[in-house]
Amino acid sequence: MIQAGVSNLPTDLESASRALGGAGKQKDGKKLIRLFSVEGADPREHPAEWERYLAYARRDVEAMRDVYRRTRPLPLEEWQQYWAFEHINRRGVAIDVPFVTRATTLAAEDAVAIGRRLVELTDGTVTTVNQAQRIAAWMHDHLTDAAMREVLTVGVPADDDDDGDDHEEPHELSLTRDRVGRVLALLEAKRANGGLNPDEIKACEAATLRLYGAGASPKKFARLVAQQVDGVLRDQYRFAGAPQTGRMSSKGAQIQNLVRDVIDDHGGNEAALVDMIADGCDYAALAAAKPVDMLVARKLALIVRPALVAAPGKAFVWSDWSAIEARVTPWLAASPDAKRVLDIFRANDADPTRPDIYTIAAADVLHKDPDEVTKTERAIGKVACLALGFGGSVGALQRMALHYRIHLDDAEARRIVDAWREANPWAREFWGVHRDGESFGLWGAAMRAWEIPSQITTAGRIAFVYREDYLGGTLFMALPSGRLLTYLRPRWRDVDVLDKDGKPTGERRTECSFRRAHGRVKLWHGTLCENAVQATAADLLRAAVIRIETDPKLAFMPIRMTTHDEIVCEVDAARAEEAKAILRREMLTLPDWAEGLPLQSEESVCAWYTKSKAALR
Repeated sequence: MIQAGVSNLPTDLESASRALGGAGKQKDGKKLIRLFSVEGADPREHPAEWERYLAYARRDVEAMRDVYRRTRPLPLEEWQQYWAFEHINRRGVAIDVPFVTRATTLAAEDAVAIGRRLVELTDGTVTTVNQAQRIAAWMHDHLTDAAMREVLTVGVPADDDDDGDDHEEPHELSLTRDRVGRVLALLEAKRANGGLNPDEIKACEAATLRLYGAGASPKKFARLVAQQVDGVLRDQYRFAGAPQTGRMSSKGAQIQNLVRDVIDDHGGNEAALVDMIADGCDYAALAAAKPVDMLVARKLALIVRPALVAAPGKAFVWSDWSAIEARVTPWLAASPDAKRVLDIFRANDADPTRPDIYTIAAADVLHKDPDEVTKTERAIGKVACLALGFGGSVGALQRMALHYRIHLDDAEARRIVDAWREANPWAREFWGVHRDGESFGLWGAAMRAWEIPSQITTAGRIAFVYREDYLGGTLFMALPSGRLLTYLRPRWRDVDVLDKDGKPTGERRTECSFRRAHGRVKLWHGTLCENAVQATAADLLRAAVIRIETDPKLAFMPIRMTTHDEIVCEVDAARAEEAKAILRREMLTLPDWAEGLPLQSEESVCAWYTKSKAALR
């Protein structure tokens, strides 16, 4: 069903068949499988059911053939990429079973401990970290700053009738991770500028318990234990699982989505914590371990990576690209202004003492010399680059800033957005428009292709074509590699205008959308830009994986894991430096279609998977 997924159809046979107008699967199929696909089953005991079972098998084959015939055949190159990633899936990666097993128990104990602490903090109002509405209401009552309370408030209560009653209806509250992060950022800023009152100190602790205690990372240990077989974790990747870009997606323990932060500034305490847990430490010892002021849930979240280990006598060697999406975006734009951005990368790659792209971005938005930009200010530049390159605006910038514990009010965020766009006119040109006789960039090219079927249009290094005869009408985006992205049945429709909390405002607007597996998704210039960039980065990763997996001379360094911008190999420890040099070579080797794209990578060696600089060599 990979071919169906690439065409943005559902990847299960039942849904894909129905999406194409077929009859779908036989309704009693699962019941018949349970009856006959077991040891000792005898068809002679259930002759009528057996006939239906055979009919079910024939119908499945017919449905599968129908989906195959009616969807675009994948080229051999893409099937070879699929096979390579399936080898990685079957090879798997080892886990530290004693460590993971004990960490699972400690995570469960921590959930109980957090509940007890919340009971103490809130005088019994809240009993578990998952009671989001109770926590939100309690925090709202204990935050004295109106701006902080507003962060937790969803919209404005309706005033449908005026009956003279002065009673104020309660506000609807929300405690999403984004909102908790914003409240914590405001509290930390207030702490630094005069301190918090007792109620705010309690609210800060409750918010921290919610932020980390309700997170998914500590729960990954239980998934690792459940999914490993003989200490090896297999079948963790779904090829082209993100169908709109073709990137791999994770399943199971989601090892592509692990916390990138480390236990302290350089991760120096990581190995000691892992060893302590693997040796069977109790909960109190983990809570007392350095850093003592960090929640146990946070400590556990920061040491999931070391659960993935190389075999005895082996080492992991991995490489990840530096700022790959920030490089690919201007390269795809291919305009003179965009080329100047690429020159910033080239200069810093050749001489790391030169200002990097994040420093330049900070200098642009703060209107100061790059040599005067501080480390804290550089973080603003990094947030701007990561949040705004795909057309994001104030909301995207604020959300990204929270990942770096930076709070930006609306006015400051607006100023940064405007300053970044002014300094990067190539980006807006690449996103494009299509209105009032004006048509350029990605959006203009896509709309012109849609208006004139079979006509090829271009924007930078990206091309579009619309085919009326494919699955009810399909817009294709052609990447520099030649791979196609699929936008099924684009349509303009009237939709409800939603507020920032996702609630209808009562207004309507016309919006473009396309069909994706189950349901429809908004299509705008930001979608096209993000898809083009992430898909191109995925093509670079696929090319590197194929080179490594198919070269007999590199059989000594099999790939164990990948992320969106990283490849992890396992080698004999004695050959780690040799593999490190080879992996760097492969990561920096450009396919023919990527000429002129400046790449940079960083290689690491360790017996376990980590971001701890103290452990790397």
